[in-house]
Amino acid sequence: MEPLLNKQEIAELLAAVKAGRIPTDQIESSHPWPIRQSVSASHLDLFTVYERIRTSGELRIPNLDIILDNFSRRFSTSLTNVMLRNFVIERAEIATTVFQQSLVDLNNQGAVGIYSTSPLKYGCLFHFDTLMAFTLLEIMLGSSHSSESLALDRNLTTIEISLLKSIMLDICNEFTNAMRPVADIQVLLSKVENNFRLVNIVEPETEVLVTRFNIRLAGELCGQMQLIIPYLTLEPLRERFKALVTIIQGANSWTNQLAQEAMAMDSLVIACSGHVNMSIRKILNLQPGDIIDLQYNPDQPLTILVEDLPLFQAIAGERNGKKAFHITGYHGNRVGGIHGNT
Repeated sequence: MEPLLNKQEIAELLAAVKAGRIPTDQIESSHPWPIRQSVSASHLDLFTVYERIRTSGELRIPNLDIILDNFSRRFSTSLTNVMLRNFVIERAEIATTVFQQSLVDLNNQGAVGIYSTSPLKYGCLFHFDTLMAFTLLEIMLGSSHSSESLALDRNLTTIEISLLKSIMLDICNEFTNAMRPVADIQVLLSKVENNFRLVNIVEPETEVLVTRFNIRLAGELCGQMQLIIPYLTLEPLRERFKALVTIIQGANSWTNQLAQEAMAMDSLVIACSGHVNMSIRKILNLQPGDIIDLQYNPDQPLTILVEDLPLFQAIAGERNGKKAFHITGYHGNRVGGIHGNT
């Protein structure tokens, strides 16, 4: 910062200006004042200050991934039971885009189910890609386990759409149960379409969350499923999604309860002074009065076995007229001699 003028210097400057010793006209170009750098301005739209295309949807609705992972497990079990094949559904990603772009990305292939989510507005979409659709159709029509899934280069027929409708109906129950920790909603299938131009649940520029699921059959990828749900559908439940953290913390109490129950379980504890290997013939020849040498040194501590696993060292004795043993240390730790260090 440039130094400031004091009172005397200011008075002398004003006197020089009045006397005409300092010109007040435009300064000559040979002694220009420093020119400030101009900053370019641009128009800012407050409604589009963030980029909505292909950004993470998990930040928009916190803990949404917990609900979707729960749905994945439920629908995997349902699909396995219905198809009698080992299906595994894995959630891949949650992205945000606009509704029109989400339909364009589907390339007008496969089948899309339109669902209502009463009492929530706008509903949602579940899309089966071509590979997944034909895989399910082949199984439903009696294909063998060895046949490979083929994604045919054609649109699904009306009959094929009708067959897939039974699978899409199963989504209603599984998605309803998955959402129950957040809200009690009723998910219903309105219709199934293969012409995506007829699909319209919100305005084209409305923000939606797109979740991709990988479908595996016997460990092999057999297609993908997508969930398209408007952000406005879930936005009223945002605070409830945040509260899922307390539900998870409550779920951790099961771990503590299992640990407490494990502490109360009975275990077999044996004080072993020694062991000996004997053949079946010698065992059969044993008679009353026979002596078996255990090769045991009475000056050494006993080995305490817990469920047949050596865990402690101890010395034998008596207490209150009953045989007992005193634990002197852990198995393998000979520090402290026979009496140990405890």
